[in-house]
Amino acid sequence: MGIKGWSFSEELHDETIITVVENNFGIKFPDDYKRCVKLNNGGYPEPNCFNMVDGEQGVFNNLLSFTNKNLNIMMFYDFAEESSIEGLVPIARDPFGNLLCFDYRSSNLSPEIIFYDHEETGDEAIIPVCRTFTELLDGLYSTE
Repeated sequence: MGIKGWSFSEELHDETIITVVENNFGIKFPDDYKRCVKLNNGGYPEPNCFNMVDGEQGVFNNLLSFTNKNLNIMMFYDFAEESSIEGLVPIARDPFGNLLCFDYRSSNLSPEIIFYDHEETGDEAIIPVCRTFTELLDGLYSTE
């Protein structure tokens, strides 16, 4: 289990963009996430399946990008205003329009990872996944 590699990653040449995004969101990203983004910005992990706390399986399609305008993290942040759930910051997506997010509602220092189901509303849309970004990556597996 865990990451074997990344496809279609764009190296982040200007790391100050992470700070700009943090300031826009009013948060501080965990260091493990920032290290990953610097090397795998917008990338697709392999393997890419993960389990949620409720036992459901999810697919980690790709990290949101800090540079690609079509998959830009700032573009996906608008969902939080639409969902009326403040404190969720999107970091990745699945192939079906759902998002993996940091959940800053209980902690600004160590946000947990949640799955945001875009077809649900309110708390029904939020499914806990794991405690840290590293735990998410370490838990990725293949169904093949």
